[in-house]
Amino acid sequence: MNKRNKIILIALFFFFTFALIMGIYLFPDEEPMLVHRGDTAPEKITPQQPHNNGLDAVLKTESPLTVSPVNNAALAPRADDGTPKVNPYVSYPETLFELLGIDMNELVEERDTFKNTIIHVEWMDRVNEILKDLDPEKKEAIIKNQTSLLYMKDKLNKAYLTGKIDHETYIKALADLMKWHQKTYESILTGAEYEALFEISPEKVDESIDALLEASPEYSFILNQEIPVEEVKEQVQGYKLEEVNSHFKKMILDRDDIGKQINAGEMTLEQARATLNKSQQAFIARCKEILTEDEINTIFGSVEGLESGSTKTEAPKVLGDTDEIELGFKIENPETSIDNVTEKIDKDKIDDIKFFYQQRDMERDELIEKLDAGEITAEELENISSEMDAAFEENCRNTLTNEEYQLVFGNHDN
Repeated sequence: MNKRNKIILIALFFFFTFALIMGIYLFPDEEPMLVHRGDTAPEKITPQQPHNNGLDAVLKTESPLTVSPVNNAALAPRADDGTPKVNPYVSYPETLFELLGIDMNELVEERDTFKNTIIHVEWMDRVNEILKDLDPEKKEAIIKNQTSLLYMKDKLNKAYLTGKIDHETYIKALADLMKWHQKTYESILTGAEYEALFEISPEKVDESIDALLEASPEYSFILNQEIPVEEVKEQVQGYKLEEVNSHFKKMILDRDDIGKQINAGEMTLEQARATLNKSQQAFIARCKEILTEDEINTIFGSVEGLESGSTKTEAPKVLGDTDEIELGFKIENPETSIDNVTEKIDKDKIDDIKFFYQQRDMERDELIEKLDAGEITAEELENISSEMDAAFEENCRNTLTNEEYQLVFGNHDN
């Protein structure tokens, strides 16, 4: 994957999504309005009321819904005095709201919880680093759109993992969600700001997103590299693949829930490790019940491949939050696996990086508490957070050799 695609995925919180689709183990006082790109004023529309059978009707259609949120963006927060105030930088994809049964009131109430996630904080760190002189109103719009995205992406993941929407619908909705979100940045930023942030021109983004999702496998648990997916489907009965897929998605949903509990401070890493292992073992056991040994070999390459979640010839890449669970810190180099790190870096050094990483997270949580209490401003939080990141990087560079640093964090100069 090239760098600009990685940037788009990072911006869109697709660490989890990319793991899901590419391998085994991404308002009360806001009245929607249509966004127009021309000089005419936006056309006001009535907020869509929920229907009792709205989501069911969408899910029962013979062909999956093609979502087009780019043409159905909505905006216009109200001022505190109750009078409408059009904000051209805040928009929402109406069609996804209908597909996922999203309520605008709940979105506004709950989206701020995503401000505390590492994904959001790290993306805003990039925004602040690249766009140092960004207008405060635009920055606030980016925060609202980013946290709204994370909220909607969470709903989309859950709808797919719980079987409420099928794979084709999921991929179409995911593509449209990504495209909508990039359009919000296009409306917020100048052309130069956009290209600096994403390292790609706006007119090439849709094509890039389509290419990313074009080869998304329906059965992402298939590990065997020696047999094409179509041949796997011929050799293993369809109902068995569907049943394995159902249990696989249950395991991914468990991982997502574990990550949320860690972020909320409701689960320790030790508890998370135990819970994650229990979920993995349940998946493995169900596969052994459903499949013959020959079918396991066809899908996973071997029984050992099923049990380890990897092929014999390739170490498993870092997926979801497994690096933070296993090591205590995030591996930023997408070409590095957890096995690579544990094999090539001394355990004492790994423990040191874990300490630096978790200390930074703890200090960042304290900053967020101070922000919520009104003790510091958002600008002060961003400045202090940037200083903390610089200190973390310096500590890591002083602890690791250059080769070890590149293994974990990649080349930040590229």
